[in-house]
Amino acid sequence: MTSITKLSSKLVIASAVSLMALAAQAQSVQPGPYIGGSVGTTKFHGDNIGGFDTDTTDTGGKVYGGYQFTPNFSLEGGWIGLGKYSSSGSELKLNNGIFLDAVGTFPVAQDFSLLGRVGVYNGKADRTINGVNDSERGTDIKYGAGVQYDLSKNTAIRGEWERYRVKALDIKDNTDMFSVGVNYRF
Repeated sequence: MTSITKLSSKLVIASAVSLMALAAQAQSVQPGPYIGGSVGTTKFHGDNIGGFDTDTTDTGGKVYGGYQFTPNFSLEGGWIGLGKYSSSGSELKLNNGIFLDAVGTFPVAQDFSLLGRVGVYNGKADRTINGVNDSERGTDIKYGAGVQYDLSKNTAIRGEWERYRVKALDIKDNTDMFSVGVNYRF
């Protein structure tokens, strides 16, 4: 055998072993319900509120529940708070939001998966400018990506980035959330 043939054979064997390991990992996740929660940093990507310099970062969080239909697909819904952004004369709160996502899970190594999500978000924007309050609910898209590490058959930790399109009042801007959380499968 030539060295190229030997190398090709080794690559084919290594690829086959890797695919079998991925298939075994994917098959280990059983369909069923799960719950979870995450907390992290949020960043509002809009204009200054009321014309005042605005602090555009805060802390946000979410609680959710879902159902894993296959090893690679689940539906997930929950509640999210995207934080409060303020300046000397104004404030914007993006709280009391609900979401529904389709979540794709892609195993890449033993107990380690990549996540991708797309869905809808309905949230409430409360704004105060110079003492005048207004609020409105709006619905738009959201999407995100992340990683998940399975600590056990039932418990996993997640790190995620999600982008929420805020569409309420006259705001049509994005808010990002970078979070870490725990997921529990029943």
